[in-house]
Amino acid sequence: MKTFIHHSLLLALLLTVPLAQAVDLYVQSVKAPILSAPSFGSAKLAEAAKGDALKELEKKGGWHKVSYKDKTGWISRLLISAKPPAGRVSVLEGTSENLETGARKRASAFTTAAAARGLSEDRSRVSDKYRVNFKGVERMEAVRINDDEALNFLLAGIGK
Repeated sequence: MKTFIHHSLLLALLLTVPLAQAVDLYVQSVKAPILSAPSFGSAKLAEAAKGDALKELEKKGGWHKVSYKDKTGWISRLLISAKPPAGRVSVLEGTSENLETGARKRASAFTTAAAARGLSEDRSRVSDKYRVNFKGVERMEAVRINDDEALNFLLAGIGK
């Protein structure tokens, strides 16, 4: 009878306490460092890639202790999720467009400079709200002032 009570108590205890199971977590960022401590300044033990599965061992604040391959370390909650990362979405799927030959890889220097001034490639404003004298802008950009001229200008303006 005594052993029956002990076994019953042990069974009740096991049923009320949830069994600790390792939870799968998935890397959401391109690279995710596995660190030796729950701190971004700690040593990097390994680096997981997007979609890699990690086994959660412990949680501490915004950090998860995980096992990855043969390493055990910490990873920020910002880099992982309980669900695998979503695939890439493309609006061009199913089309015959060849982007390798048709698309520009980088903006030209002119386009970049014009965009910084709020201009489009055809040298007109995106908005007609302001009119710009492009020849005047080009003349101003062509003016070169040396250090002595700049210093004299500043000194002449200080006394006024």
